[in-house]
Order: sequence, then C-alpha cells, then structure tokens
Amino acid sequence: MIIINEQIISPLLIDTLKNLEIPVLKEEPHEGASVELSALQAKAFFDMFDQHQKLLTNSESCLSLLELHKPESEQNRWSKLLKDKGKLRSLLSRMYPDYFYKVVSISELFDINVDDIPFPVVIKPTLGYSSVGVYKVKNAGEWEQALHKLNVDFILSKDLYNQNVINVNHVLIEEWIQGEEYAVDGYFDNKGNPVILNMFKRLFKDEYDTSDRIYFTSKQVITEIYEDILSFMLKLKELVPLKNYPVHFEVKKHRDRLVPIEINPLRFAGAGTTDLGFHAYGSNVYEHYFLGTSPDWDAILKEMDDAVYSFCCAEVPLDLSMSIVEKVNHNEFQKQINHILEYREIHAANDRTFAIVFFKSLDLQENDRLLHLDLNQFITVKEGKVLQEREI
Repeated sequence: MIIINEQIISPLLIDTLKNLEIPVLKEEPHEGASVELSALQAKAFFDMFDQHQKLLTNSESCLSLLELHKPESEQNRWSKLLKDKGKLRSLLSRMYPDYFYKVVSISELFDINVDDIPFPVVIKPTLGYSSVGVYKVKNAGEWEQALHKLNVDFILSKDLYNQNVINVNHVLIEEWIQGEEYAVDGYFDNKGNPVILNMFKRLFKDEYDTSDRIYFTSKQVITEIYEDILSFMLKLKELVPLKNYPVHFEVKKHRDRLVPIEINPLRFAGAGTTDLGFHAYGSNVYEHYFLGTSPDWDAILKEMDDAVYSFCCAEVPLDLSMSIVEKVNHNEFQKQINHILEYREIHAANDRTFAIVFFKSLDLQENDRLLHLDLNQFITVKEGKVLQEREI
C-alpha cells in the first residue's frame, strides 16, 4: 500500500505501482473532486490496512493521513518517533551517550546563552525537510547571523510546506558531526531484518554548505559504507522493533565512527531522487520493498563500471521568493550537464525544486562544477519584482 503526494512523483514509481497493482491513496483529491469523496477514498484505503502490511509514502506530508486514520498503528508511532529529530536524538542517546544535543522552542532559541553552546554546532527545525533552516555555526561570533538566516528561511517556507513537513515551533541544536556524509535507502523486512537498497554520498561546496544539490554513487561509495550501515541498522532494530518498514537514513562517517544525522520514516530519498540507484545499478527500491527482495550487492559490484552516477537537485535559490519567479530556462540548464541519463522538470507549487537531473561522469569534476554553478542565471523573474523585494 502507498500514500502519494502528486506534487513531485517518480515515473519509475508510477510504473512499478501499476505493474505490481499496489493499492494507492492520493494525498490530495483530483481537480474537481469533492472533499467528501476524498474522505471516503481514505476511509476505504485504511479499512484495508493493518499494521502488518507494507506501507510506503513518497512524501513526508503523507504522514498526516496516517496520523489521522491510524493513530494507534505501529507505523504511525514509529514514524512520529523517527521524524521528530529531538525525539530521535533522545532515542539514539543510548547508542551515543556523549553526543551533545538540545531541543528549544523558537523563542528560547533567541534568548539562549551562547556561552552554554559547545561550538561548532548545527541548528535545524525538529520537524524539517531538505536543507531548509539547517545551518552550521562554528563559533559564538556566527550565532546571531545564523539565527537571522534561520528566521528568514522559516518566513519564506511558511507558505510552501505543510506544518507536518516543516514545523518551526522547536529547534534542535546539536554538535557538528565530523566526517563524510552518506544517504541510504533501506527497509526492515517482516522479521525485522535490515535490507539495504541504495547508498549515495553527498557533496558539499564548502564547510557551510547544507544544500541537497549533489549526491553520487559508485563502486567505491558502496564499498565505503555498506558494512557500517548494516551494523547500524542491526543496532537500531534493538531500540525500535521495526518490521515491514522503509527508511531513508542520512549518516556521517569519520574513520570507524558512524553517526546518524536523521532517519526519515516510511519513505526513500525524496522527490524521486532514490531512482539514482536504478540508473547506476538497476535497483528498483519500490519493487524490492513490496516484493520483499534485496539487491545482490556482490553481483552489483562485479558488474558495475568505474563511472560516477549522480543526481543534481536544482532549486530556486533561497534569496528569491517563489512568488516572483516567472519561468526557468530548462534548455540552457541542461546544456551544463554532459551525459544526462534522465532530466525531470519539476512544477510543484509547494517546493523550490525546479529540476532533478540524473547523470553519469568519469569522475567528480563535473559534480564539483555543478555544485558551484549559480542557478540564478537560469531563472527569469517577473519584471520589477526583484527591486520591490529588495526594497521590502
């Protein structure tokens, strides 16, 4: 069973749901459909559902339907625990007792004594999405500027995201985790055994970058992180007895230490970016999850070439309000990428993403260039709106 948000949806997901005849509930009704009809569809969907069934979403906004219709289900209780970054840190403190974190209300954040903060730290909303409101603060001198940027992010995102996706009421302050960052898709099967479906590595342009612009995978990436992720998932199931449950992990690894950044419930990498694994090594995560199968990683490593497979998540820069964007020049943007595997134009009313590009390269040079590329040059704003915005 799956709950989908149609704002940004993967073509591979659509085809898989049709082929496997998976029951689907759409978060929003079709244009012209009544609210009553949507409610009846939701009731019929959840009447078929029990906590031993496999459930997936393609967006965290869909979790609100689970909370509404099956609040006492294990899937809902696990999702609320994992989604809230403050509650997750409390849970993981059993595995990482020396890890610093603190949850404060938004009002408390602006009154906090900086002498009590063990810099460097990261600040982020306890309920968040993508890199919105996520800032690294190296020292006390950067604190006020970070709070200002955080406040601006909250204002700009207020009308874009559901409060179940981004909630500005509470903020997590946590230690800055050293190491390289990875994103992993997987699930726990009907016996609670961990299954790894995808392994990506995140690329940053500098030490302050928190964007989701570039992720990549390769034989080297898989070799670097597989055993560590498997070990972590085995430890996690001792804390939370997850079964028939999909997850998207973000972790950092420094030498032999792996620390989770967040664990996203009931979904894989957002906005269909999980499909990078399909392009790189043929992993259809949706099919694996619903059929209860696993990629043959030994065979994958033998058959993969030495190329780097990446996705670029291109977003309207945060310094531009979405209301002043007139159009995006997709043709010119595509010319910036040499070996495109798939280009998806994104037209979502509540997301800053305007394109997701899957591509292949010989090394990381193209990734580094795209990471530093100014995307403003591909965006046309409404005449006179930039000046008005700056004056405000």
